[in-house]
Amino acid sequence: MGVDYRVWIIPQERAFRPDAQQVANLANALREGNWVPRPEAKGQHSKVMELLPRNSPVGKKPAREHEFTAEPFTAGWVEFHSQHELVLDWFVRTMKEAGVQYPFTFDPYPDSESPYFYIQIILGDDYIYYTGETVMDFDEQATTCACGEQMVYYTGWAHGPRSGRIHRICPSCGSNFDPCSATCKILDGWRGEPHPLKGGLTFRFALVVDCHKYWPHEEEALKRFELRQDFLDLWRTHIGVPFERVVTVD
Repeated sequence: MGVDYRVWIIPQERAFRPDAQQVANLANALREGNWVPRPEAKGQHSKVMELLPRNSPVGKKPAREHEFTAEPFTAGWVEFHSQHELVLDWFVRTMKEAGVQYPFTFDPYPDSESPYFYIQIILGDDYIYYTGETVMDFDEQATTCACGEQMVYYTGWAHGPRSGRIHRICPSCGSNFDPCSATCKILDGWRGEPHPLKGGLTFRFALVVDCHKYWPHEEEALKRFELRQDFLDLWRTHIGVPFERVVTVD
């Protein structure tokens, strides 16, 4: 098994994509609640990544990267920067220096210097199709359009969404495609036991907390390692649709 622990908060209805105002409201609430660092804070390295189209699966996906500004996020700003795909990436290197809250219910290593983690908002047009050591691929037939077109494609690697995508609209016949009916296997990050995951780890919008290697390495502690309810309430307030919590360890 791998060692990077991520929690993905994604819509239960995989086709859902919030409007620009909802995304702006969530980003502002994260900043105002001190869940993510302000641009001038120490102990952090954060950036905006506008991911650009790419037809090759090889190499890194092209992107325009720039720093956050101190101004509040607006719907117009989100619309302008998300014409293809958008990743808002906050990397908290040292929580105390960055002046942010810890999104989990407890610090697994309270005697260490300070927790570190990423928080990301990911917004796409086509479906992001995440697979890894603990999230298996769909069967090929499950991602084939009724016309015979394979809907999975790969577009170059990017931090967060990686490379896999699924067409939202079939490029051959123009039909809408929804992966909600497909099922993949996801492995328990501790025991490696497989479980079904309907809809897979596919989404057009996600809120992600990436602990990297800073997570409990004892099973009983890991069972208690949950995102705080007041953190999840930001989704409930500003996105407002039922969500699914998916954990990956890879």
